[in-house]
Amino acid sequence: MTEAGIFAWEWTSRAMRLALVVTALPFFLSGCSDESGTADTEQAPLPSVVVEAVTAQDVADQADFVGRTEASQRVDIRARVAGTLLERPFEEGEEIEKGAILYKIDPAEFQANVLAAEAKLTKAQASLEENERNRKRYETLLERETASQAQYDIAKSQADQSKADVEAAKADLERAELDLGYATITSPIAGRSGISSVDVGNLIGPDSGVLVTVLDLDPIYVIFSVGERDYLNFKEADKAGDAPAIKPQIRLANNELYGQEGKIDLIDNKVDPATGTIAVRLQFPNPDRLLVPGQYVSVLLSRATPEERIVIPQVAVQENQAGPFVLIVNGAGRVESRPVKTGDRIEDGIVVLEGLAEGETLVVEGIQKVRPGAEVETDFRDPAETPEIVDEEASPEAEAGQSDPTPGTEPDAGPQAGP
Repeated sequence: MTEAGIFAWEWTSRAMRLALVVTALPFFLSGCSDESGTADTEQAPLPSVVVEAVTAQDVADQADFVGRTEASQRVDIRARVAGTLLERPFEEGEEIEKGAILYKIDPAEFQANVLAAEAKLTKAQASLEENERNRKRYETLLERETASQAQYDIAKSQADQSKADVEAAKADLERAELDLGYATITSPIAGRSGISSVDVGNLIGPDSGVLVTVLDLDPIYVIFSVGERDYLNFKEADKAGDAPAIKPQIRLANNELYGQEGKIDLIDNKVDPATGTIAVRLQFPNPDRLLVPGQYVSVLLSRATPEERIVIPQVAVQENQAGPFVLIVNGAGRVESRPVKTGDRIEDGIVVLEGLAEGETLVVEGIQKVRPGAEVETDFRDPAETPEIVDEEASPEAEAGQSDPTPGTEPDAGPQAGP
């Protein structure tokens, strides 16, 4: 064979081998891909979520309002007489008793006024006694016809004037004694004192304004407003005997419930025309003085007799354009989206008015890992409350995610519910 023939034969052989490899390669890759995908599918674990059984508990319906605290008694202490402040025996911010001395003004001037008023009264009484004797003497002489009527009238008039002078002197003495008493300023109520606006040595008087404020903090009031319609509905129900018993509570700024239960003290006698609301005053015990006037609180009016309602963790509730919804796991171990109607918050839970039934399996953790229709593995938060899993085809209600557990039914997958 010539060299040209040998070269042509080798080139043809190489081309045939290359064509064979190119033709077989797609089938080889396809076979590898199918085997790898099947293995991955078989080995991929199902997403795991934490669930709990939907349960009901006693819940008292409640309404929330914004309220403000006020002292049950408030006294602004002012000076009624002018003078130099000698003493301030109380401690600012401390509890004081009724009648406790708060301020002492220099009493020297007022004591002198009392002495002067007493002397004036004594002089007026002496003059009255003399003029009364003259009146009686002229009365006797008039009866004997040895004195004229005019002389008797003059004596009687002088006696009457002396009586008026005595009464005026008594009034001056009483005023002087009052001023002397006003020099010592006491608290008319028991309560907590505020910050004093004056110090010892200052000249104070009626123009000095409020010297200190004393507040009675136990009990304490909480004022809030309700709408005119709510007020009318309550009054009509109360008149008909259908008004529920109300248990007032308050939530503080730190989101903690106040430990004392209050009561409705009064309802105002007028509606605010600017807001269309009427003020309601609650009264709360405040033995620890935790509440002080001016605090803003959340007023919670609850029924005294609770009713059974479904309560779920608030973290399980999601929101979309259609409204709130939750995810549940049906009897076949698949996730379903369920629209719900929610009510009041109960600490970290929320009341569900419509959309859920007791015994259903609610997704509470791992919500972001699953979508409706996905098959999942469930881990019950409380195994004692685990509901039974029912075959979806065995119950026509299962398609709606509301199948009832059937005693004795063995599930295909997932944990077995307790009783």
